[in-house]
Amino acid sequence: MELKVLRHFIAVVEEGGVTAAADVLRISQPALSRQMSGFEDELGVKLFVRGNRAREIALTGEGRLMYRRAREIVELADRARSEMGEGRDIVGEVHIAAAQSVVMHTVARAAMLLRGRHPNITVQLHDDFGANIMERLDNGLADFGVLVQPVDMGRYGSLPLPGGDPMGVLMRRDHPLAERTRIEPRDLDGVPLIMPRGVLERGDLSGWLGRYAKRLRVVGTTNLMYNASCFVQEGYACAVGPEGMVDASDATGLCFRPFAPEVSTHLAIAWKAAQPLPPAADAFLQALRDVL
Repeated sequence: MELKVLRHFIAVVEEGGVTAAADVLRISQPALSRQMSGFEDELGVKLFVRGNRAREIALTGEGRLMYRRAREIVELADRARSEMGEGRDIVGEVHIAAAQSVVMHTVARAAMLLRGRHPNITVQLHDDFGANIMERLDNGLADFGVLVQPVDMGRYGSLPLPGGDPMGVLMRRDHPLAERTRIEPRDLDGVPLIMPRGVLERGDLSGWLGRYAKRLRVVGTTNLMYNASCFVQEGYACAVGPEGMVDASDATGLCFRPFAPEVSTHLAIAWKAAQPLPPAADAFLQALRDVL
C-alpha cells in the first residue's frame, strides 16, 4: 500500500470521480482507473460503486472506511516528514482537538507564549466532541485533546483547565421561556431541544433533570453551537449548551437563559502518556504549564 496510491484514492473521492481526479493529478484517466482497480485487488474488496458512466462514482461501505483511514495515514505521514525536518529551531505544527469552551482562552494564551518562544510553530485546531477527540488522540491525529469531564483519563497525561462554562438554553427572544431569567428542569418538559452529543452520551444533565430526563423532547444533536443557533433562529428548536459560544445580543433575536440550579462544565487537556510528544507539541505543553 503506497502513499501515492492513497493520495490518488483520496483525490478520486474528493473530486467525485476518476476523470476529474485525473485532471487534478495530471495523469491519464485510464492509468488512474487501472491504479484504483489494482488498489481494490490489493485490498480484496470493492471500494467504488460505479455508475454507467466513468464519472459517476460512489463509495461502498468498505470504501468509506478506507477513505477515512487513508486520510489519517497521509496526514500522519505528512506530519512525520515535517517533524523529521526539525533542527535546532523548533518548527512544525501542534494539533489540538477541542470541545467548544471558554477555557480555550487559556489554551490560546499558551499558544501566544509558544509563538513568542518558537515563531515557526503553528497551531491547528479541530472542533469536535469527546469520543471523536479521544479517537484522534489515540490515532496520533491530535497531540492534545480538550475534553469535557468526566472522562476516563487513565491512559492519558492531563492537566485540568481553570474555569468552565455555565450551561443553559439558547432560544429565540419571542419564545415563552424567554420571559424567565433561569431555566428549571420542569420548564423543558415537551420543549423541542437540540442537545450537544457529548452531553447526551455522558449523561451530564441526568442528575439535574431528575425525573424529567425521560421526558426530554430531543429533536436534534450538535457538536457546534453556532450551527445549532441557526436552527434556533429559524424556530426549529431551542438549543442546550454552554453560555457565550454564540452571539445572543438583541440584534440576533436570540437570548440565553442559564440553568437553575446552576450547572457548569469542567474541562481538562489530555495527551498520550505512553509515547514522547513531538518537539513542537512538547514546547506547547511547557508553555501551557507556564501559563497555568
